[in-house]
Amino acid sequence: MKIFSPPKKYLAKRADYHKNGVTMRFTSLVFAIGICLTLGACTQNGSRTSINQQNKNPLTASRYGDELADAMANLVIQDDPAAKDPALRNIIDAEIARGKKLGIDARAVQAEGMKGFLIPLKEEAQGNVLYVDDSLYLSSDFITKPGPDLHAFMTTAVDPRDTVFPDKTALDLGTVQSVYGAQIYAVPAQDNPALYRTFILFDVKLKRIYSFAQLSK
Repeated sequence: MKIFSPPKKYLAKRADYHKNGVTMRFTSLVFAIGICLTLGACTQNGSRTSINQQNKNPLTASRYGDELADAMANLVIQDDPAAKDPALRNIIDAEIARGKKLGIDARAVQAEGMKGFLIPLKEEAQGNVLYVDDSLYLSSDFITKPGPDLHAFMTTAVDPRDTVFPDKTALDLGTVQSVYGAQIYAVPAQDNPALYRTFILFDVKLKRIYSFAQLSK
């Protein structure tokens, strides 16, 4: 029986393919490592961007700024080794100044708007509310109970318990973004925004008021 022997030309091609395959695998590995390093950098930048985005909420920014300044100041007060290193001390001092400025600026914005705190009605709820410059802000400690279709509303009614809600002035700001944590809602521009001094969490399917906040200067 004659044993089939591939032509030398075929063997040469297979050898070239094997060699190229090694090269291709190596190139793919280098490319993959580059992707990982890039994603790592993006993740780090994304974290910073996320914090900056969160601090667009004045209620979050004031808390973040105060806690940043306090944390850095405690390093100095407690005589932490980092505070003894001149280069690190410069960073600490800069962060203390940044935190203080962030807190001061955030409170200045808050002073321009109307604030209040959530009052539980049908369900538990807590957190602070700020209405300023056509935006409604919930604080980082905001929490409420979930519902089938929970919405955020603004109304001119001082106490929603005294009217059939939603009343004719009610503004539906949309579905609640989350039942936990800081949030920002766009409020349609009003001729007299000071009239909209009540924020309400209302489930539109259950027709049930969860809680509300009366806002004032």
